[in-house]
Amino acid sequence: MKVEIESQTLRYQPKKIRETKRPTIAYEHPNALTYFKSLKENIIRFANKKSLYTQHDEYIKNVFMDERVNLKYHCESIVSYIAEAFVHYSVWDHSHAYYPGRPSQQTARTDAMEGISRTLPTLAAWLHANGKSTTIITGLNQQPILVPEVLRKAFLAGTNPQHKGYWGRLHHCDQRVCESADLALTLWMSKEWVWDCFSIDEKCQIVTWFKQVNQCETVDNNWHLFVLTVQLVLKALTGEDEVQYEKYERVKEFYVGDGWFRDGAKGNYDYYNAWAFHYSLYWFTQIDVDFDSTFIKSALSDFVGNYRYFFGKEGFPFFGRSACYRLAAAAPLLAAVDLQSDKITIGEAKRAFHCNLKYFISNGALKAGLPTQGLFNEDVRLVDNYSGPASSLWSLRALNIALFCGEKINLWQAEEAPLAIEQGNFELDISAINMKVLGVYETQEVIAIFKNEYTQDQSPLSRRLLAPSRWEQTIEKITGRANRPKNNLLRKGVTCYSSKMESFF
Repeated sequence: MKVEIESQTLRYQPKKIRETKRPTIAYEHPNALTYFKSLKENIIRFANKKSLYTQHDEYIKNVFMDERVNLKYHCESIVSYIAEAFVHYSVWDHSHAYYPGRPSQQTARTDAMEGISRTLPTLAAWLHANGKSTTIITGLNQQPILVPEVLRKAFLAGTNPQHKGYWGRLHHCDQRVCESADLALTLWMSKEWVWDCFSIDEKCQIVTWFKQVNQCETVDNNWHLFVLTVQLVLKALTGEDEVQYEKYERVKEFYVGDGWFRDGAKGNYDYYNAWAFHYSLYWFTQIDVDFDSTFIKSALSDFVGNYRYFFGKEGFPFFGRSACYRLAAAAPLLAAVDLQSDKITIGEAKRAFHCNLKYFISNGALKAGLPTQGLFNEDVRLVDNYSGPASSLWSLRALNIALFCGEKINLWQAEEAPLAIEQGNFELDISAINMKVLGVYETQEVIAIFKNEYTQDQSPLSRRLLAPSRWEQTIEKITGRANRPKNNLLRKGVTCYSSKMESFF
């Protein structure tokens, strides 16, 4: 037996990031008025609630269990599945959608806004790819969905203060600031079929609503990207440059090397690197090709150079927040191919993306018309308090990139290439975040180990996933406001994560 002991003469020193005072966020400090508003909106939600749309759940699961089905058909099936359910759940000219599921800490109305803001980018990406030949998505029920009409109605209703579906006046640290980024991206991708068809007055109405973000304070983390997305889109559509470049410089302060960002001065290193930081930065390069493309491409390429090792045929070592976004994990791999990184091939990126979709969806990750609030089936322990019924639609972010650039990067025709774990054992260190990544070929398991503690305040019992009590669940159901334990295992002191995901069962 050979044993190697690594010298520990140098202790890991994380990059120092300038700290700022965290703003007071209203929904984190509820008062009587907060609960009154939540209860009121919950009653409205029940009044507009639709039946569960489960007609195609078994079909979509079986399609992804069939190894003969190619990636393009799989992606088209998801689009049809999602679009059809969206039409079923949406209300008030598609300005909101009341999906089933556990509520967030925001109101039910904000949750319903997420139902459209996180779905419309997928429709817009599909339209961008197919709009020259057809603008109609055929649902799995074979009914036509006129995508430009859906999008135009949503924007005109949501930005009209006199309409029942008005998205409202934004305030500091407002969840709708986050949602405005996806809506702006939707508008940009669908420009030819939506924005260009609006009158001058309609465009003014829409721009007026979006410009609210310019005065909104946000938490000092990945949220800067949402404001920047809106501002870059408005610049592209109107020619007005109101981009707050200082926010972008602050985002770059979070960069620690090896392609990784820390989510704020005291934040974690987690998969928000994939589906928030690099996802948003990719779109910056598409909206404005001159927007710091050298840094963005270099950081993404460095990230993918180590991140590509995370993927196996059956899962990846998940850690951090927002487990329900798991279908979006491969987003930066596809983005890197489009930005011509030499760290990954189209074949490997395609296989990682396809395997990720097949693994989760064949095990029940799509139900009632959207990704579940969990990793596979619903799992209340994995639903963060900021997550509502439709939050999991961020899981479509890898699909959005695939639809948007699939033809350009030859995604649909390319042959899948083996993942790193399918080729042999491996071991690598990601120095910037003090992580070791191991691959075991025999078991096809990828293991990610943080080599430093996040917290000293821990015990075997404190590292467990906790479920809300029956009383907490009852209060949550009545008020329509999240009341769940915090279960970010990183912050509980768990340092080792496997692609077999045993920590989550």
